Amino acid sequence: MRAVPFLIDANSNARPLFRLAFNEGFSEQWLQEQLFKTPNSLPFGEINPGYRDVVPLCMEMGTGAGPIDIVYVTPQGKVVIVETKLWRNPEARRKVIGQILDYAKELQTWSYSDLQREVTRRTGEKGNIPYELVKRRFPNTEESEFVDGVSNSLAQGDFMLVIAGDGIRSDTQAMVQYLDLTANMKFTLAMIETAVYQTEDKDLTFIQPRTLFQTKEIQRTVYISDFAEPTSQREQIQEEVNPLFEQYHEFWKDFIKDLRLDDPEQPVANPLARGNVFFSLPPSSTTAWITLYFLKASSEIGCFLRLSSSEEGVSLYHALKEDAEAIGNELPYAIEWDDKNCRVITHKRIHGEWPPVRDQNTKTYFSGAVNAFVNTFRPRLERLSDSPD
Repeated sequence: MRAVPFLIDANSNARPLFRLAFNEGFSEQWLQEQLFKTPNSLPFGEINPGYRDVVPLCMEMGTGAGPIDIVYVTPQGKVVIVETKLWRNPEARRKVIGQILDYAKELQTWSYSDLQREVTRRTGEKGNIPYELVKRRFPNTEESEFVDGVSNSLAQGDFMLVIAGDGIRSDTQAMVQYLDLTANMKFTLAMIETAVYQTEDKDLTFIQPRTLFQTKEIQRTVYISDFAEPTSQREQIQEEVNPLFEQYHEFWKDFIKDLRLDDPEQPVANPLARGNVFFSLPPSSTTAWITLYFLKASSEIGCFLRLSSSEEGVSLYHALKEDAEAIGNELPYAIEWDDKNCRVITHKRIHGEWPPVRDQNTKTYFSGAVNAFVNTFRPRLERLSDSPD
């Protein structure tokens, strides 16, 4: 006989709780709305400490792969996708893994401005809404750092993917097998059973989460061989692309195609329609990365190592700085240590036409800089990440 859970109220009275079945008083939309309004209903921080604090951005966010049920983000810019499912039919059980992975693949092609645009459409608010929503909850969040973090999360496909729903326990293993059929990607996946309980007089309702399955960060790289024909939304997005960004995109595609690094284990960047690209480093792409950038405002190009503002990122930055003299001697470029933003940066002023995407010297500079930064910082970060506290 199954034990009945109880709620102990302020007067120490025990009130029995009754679990609701799929069709008893709540729907998929109701569950979605509750999880959106109360993100602490899901144990993000227990799955991955880097996701302890999350802020709801919007529900039903439009993408070329369909609307995402819930999108959250952390103050550090890590993106969370949640798909809510009630397990009423076998089709939903079979499709849910493929569905959430399709969303992740789609988001990996986005820039920060794409995310900003879609959140604006869903909320009806103007401005840098993802950042404003985070700042309301976490006032000390730096805008440039947040945008950089989100951009990196999108570019690397580094997300937390969560499937939340009632009755999924028996299907967990079958769904997980779908991962063997996916292309390479980097993500954390969790399946959470969200049992719904009510008191006998139905005056209180509770959601009890239980993590049934979670991956560690699965190190994979997305390869999409054939895109479907563009949807009307994709066509609209293409019309909004800045011509300058189109030049950047073409440059990065050629640059990445021809790039040869000394370290064969270093993941390469994804070419983006924007003025920068990211190379992830240990211990994770949301903690450490190298950025190559064009900066029109100051007519410069450059390369920097960036550590996140998390406790781990700040600790790694200061550990590297203790070795600043040796690092400065090892790198063939003059560098600056930016303590405020946890960056090590080198840059070069450009004279003449902008953007300098047709100048072979630009490719030569970027190739040499990223190769030198990888050779200098990757082994150090691996040692620091593996060393005991």
